[in-house]
Amino acid sequence: MLSEELRFHRLNLDSFKTPYIQHCILEMPISDVSSDLTIEVRSASFALHKATDINTVVLRRKENSIAKCKNKTTELKLCASGRIRKLLLEARDTKVSRINLTGLPGGSDAFELAAKFCYEVNVEITISNMALLRCAASFMKMTEDISEKNLEIHTKVFLKDAVFPNISNSISVLHRCETLLPVSEKVNLIRQPINAIANNACKEQLTSDLSKLEYNFPPKPV
Repeated sequence: MLSEELRFHRLNLDSFKTPYIQHCILEMPISDVSSDLTIEVRSASFALHKATDINTVVLRRKENSIAKCKNKTTELKLCASGRIRKLLLEARDTKVSRINLTGLPGGSDAFELAAKFCYEVNVEITISNMALLRCAASFMKMTEDISEKNLEIHTKVFLKDAVFPNISNSISVLHRCETLLPVSEKVNLIRQPINAIANNACKEQLTSDLSKLEYNFPPKPV
């Protein structure tokens, strides 16, 4: 069984200096700063701020308040996501206030986790959400080209440390890829776990065969 350290890989976001956002799902903003950017993901709407110097912004789900962050005085940047940055730059002259992320694998659940990552909320990568985060990182272009400490690299590290060495974990991730097609296939999230399962199965078989050989042919006494 994997150790707790490997099973739950907590992201270290200390180096991120981007401002915080207010995040609502199908709710009106609750801070004293009016939302000026809405991102739509399927049937869900996320109310964000493009303004600077937000005193205190609360991150809320539909059900309850889950996080709070003090103000950040730097320029608001959604630059952890290359896709959102590109959409904002393309529409700068039109004073865009609404963006639709059509085709985001995982829908609103994926965007919520990605938004937390962008704005310094700790996100736990687990076996259950790893595939979702990996595909979201690719779709939203949260890659090394955009930021040195990006969501894509964190998911790759988790795959290497906690998924690929374990057949059961590789199978679990593989099962979750079906609902994330075609992005999961594009980022090799189907091929890599299959290869890992095959390699680990071969290693286990080889180890078993060697053990049988040692049992049947014990070393001769010196």
